[in-house]
Amino acid sequence: ATRGTQGPAGANLFIYHIPVSWGDSELMQCFGPFGTVISATIFKDKLTNQSKGFGFVSYDNAVSAQNAIGAMNGMTIEGKRLKVEIKKPRGPYGQ
Repeated sequence: ATRGTQGPAGANLFIYHIPVSWGDSELMQCFGPFGTVISATIFKDKLTNQSKGFGFVSYDNAVSAQNAIGAMNGMTIEGKRLKVEIKKPRGPYGQ
């Protein structure tokens, strides 16, 4: 899996309330059972390198993304309730 790579439309997830102890590999392990993950990225503060508690997971197809939302949205992990939703394209060209 490559950091920051995006899948087709509808296959990219935005995940909020990720435990701050997690890195990219934990995110990948958590979302791997639902399909082929092409990237799993936790956002970190550039100065402190601490997790900001949110990230992205991209699958190679939209069905896997929907399955992951169904299973993981609202799941409590380390005292935090995950919020999982489809990442919306930003701007007219989806940049």
